[in-house]
Amino acid sequence: MWGPKRIGFNLVIISRYLIKEVGAALLAVTFVLLLIFLSNQLVRYLNYAATGKIAASFVMQMLGFEVPYLLALLLPLGFYLGIIFAYGRLYADSEMPVLNACGFGIKRVLLLTSLLAIAISLVVLVLALWVNPIIADQKSKGIASDNVLSTLRPGRFQVINEGRTVVYVEKISRNRQQANNLFIAEEPKNKLNDDKSWVVVSAAKAYQAKNAERQKFIVSTDGYRYDGTPGQNDYKIIQFKKYAVRLPDAPITTPHQEQEAIPTTVLWHHYQDPQAAAELQWRLSLPLSVFVLMLLAVPISRVMPRQSRYANLVPAILIYIIYVNTLFMARNWVELKMVPDLIGMWWVHAVLCALGLILLVYQEYCQLRFSSLFAWVRKK
Repeated sequence: MWGPKRIGFNLVIISRYLIKEVGAALLAVTFVLLLIFLSNQLVRYLNYAATGKIAASFVMQMLGFEVPYLLALLLPLGFYLGIIFAYGRLYADSEMPVLNACGFGIKRVLLLTSLLAIAISLVVLVLALWVNPIIADQKSKGIASDNVLSTLRPGRFQVINEGRTVVYVEKISRNRQQANNLFIAEEPKNKLNDDKSWVVVSAAKAYQAKNAERQKFIVSTDGYRYDGTPGQNDYKIIQFKKYAVRLPDAPITTPHQEQEAIPTTVLWHHYQDPQAAAELQWRLSLPLSVFVLMLLAVPISRVMPRQSRYANLVPAILIYIIYVNTLFMARNWVELKMVPDLIGMWWVHAVLCALGLILLVYQEYCQLRFSSLFAWVRKK
């Protein structure tokens, strides 16, 4: 006999089965996406190290800083694709229609998926509001406190400061504290347009030093400074025992990355500032996108029994691309004061939620029609 306890026990088994399927797909998709994006970031940071923007020893640390940031972005996408892959397979293998016929309808599937969405959104919320700002601040401090000599490559000319400075060292000590045979060619910033003069510094040894404002300098010893225009013989030559040259830090951050290091509480207190409002709305949009994408993924995952489980993958990806790009566009609109803060980025989520609800209602209607037709056939 099928009593209430037996039915409840079966519902628990079905729920665990669906959670296992979605969870496995979520982990697999997120792991693959994380590897792809980390590989892309690794190439980027290796390029920075090769051009002297960051130290080679700092590459893996920078890559580790990217993991929480990427997880906050990829977990909603992984959950979205995980639902489509898991439920799509169940539809293609006729398992989901059987569950629907046994009373485990779309409402129960949506409720069960919502429980998973709550857990994932909490993880994304913690990453976006607290963890990532701390990591972004630590990353900026790590870059700022980096040793200048550690960014130089022995035996190689390096162009920095937007092409206005060329640096060459023949040898650097193991502890990266001292360099031998230093050469620096610098184009003065305040020269006239028709002035082609350069300043060239050549020294036997060099080391790093900082002033009271914590600005970094290369202190060269036992060398010469040459001031003049290439091709002319009116050079001014100065011999020195010590000469300090300030090398500017190569910028590797964007304005948005600088905003990421600001604590969430500070953004809340300065919400009247458009940039602070845009950054705070973006951080809140990440956990909110988990529920929006869930409302879209559940109806999109439905395929006919003989269709491929990946039949709806292309339109699902197109919807996600439109959704994310619209969020970026809305973020820029908030920064430029083109839309009020009250509307901000929330209208994007509202539109996608409405689309997901329409698809859910349509799927429920189709399911009811199928059930009615099945009952009519049985009566006949």
